[in-house]
Amino acid sequence: MQTSGISTYAMRLAYHGAPYSGWQIQPNQKTVQGELEVALSSLLRQPIIVVGAGRTDTGVHAANYVAHFEGPEGLDTVDLAYRLNRFLPPRIAVFEIQGVAADFHARFAATSRSYRYVLQREKLVFDTDTAWYYQRPMDLDRLHQAASSLFTTEEFSAFARLGSHTGTTLCTMQHARWIDQGEAWVFEVRANRFLRNMVRSLVGTMVEYALDKRSWASWESLLQGGERPDSGDSAPAHGLTFAGVTYPNSPFDERENAPF
Repeated sequence: MQTSGISTYAMRLAYHGAPYSGWQIQPNQKTVQGELEVALSSLLRQPIIVVGAGRTDTGVHAANYVAHFEGPEGLDTVDLAYRLNRFLPPRIAVFEIQGVAADFHARFAATSRSYRYVLQREKLVFDTDTAWYYQRPMDLDRLHQAASSLFTTEEFSAFARLGSHTGTTLCTMQHARWIDQGEAWVFEVRANRFLRNMVRSLVGTMVEYALDKRSWASWESLLQGGERPDSGDSAPAHGLTFAGVTYPNSPFDERENAPF
């Protein structure tokens, strides 16, 4: 429960996942949450706990992420964002900080989250650590077909990391499509919730289908349920980016939403 003199703040940020063992604090590991808590605690001279919109795994990036924390009321949020960026390592950037209602929760108040996965089709010199370079011939129409079928189910147990879910494996898909950008094929996806490793499992299995290493019947069977070993290998983490999050009462005038 919030006490007198304490306010809740939301911040919108981005991070490059390469140096970090994911978002969530882990013993003896460098994480994004850990870096933010150290920086805020030092600047505000009191222990600060940061809560994120969702957990991202080792090597996964975020282009438009939201977190919240409780701190002294009346903070100059523009100045705090400026000082925070000077304190934080280069691979984490805070765009803005806003005071929000006391009951705002970056994770539990979210109604959807969005991701994008970049499948690089041509060899690049730059930006190679934010896309999966995969040049083997594939059928893009099959990727479109597989993405469209994701709206036919809410059961995604076959794409969840083994042992990672203790509750429901149901997710409601709101947006899913592949975009041909010429040198890259991009998978955009939004759902009310995601299971651990779900997007990377989906991409890896769709690639198998596009390579004709998996039949359509096999793909469809995964959408009826199953276990993680039934689906394909996970696509590499560095191709995945957290793209945005939605809330019933947007803390940033919907700037935290994904652009799709």
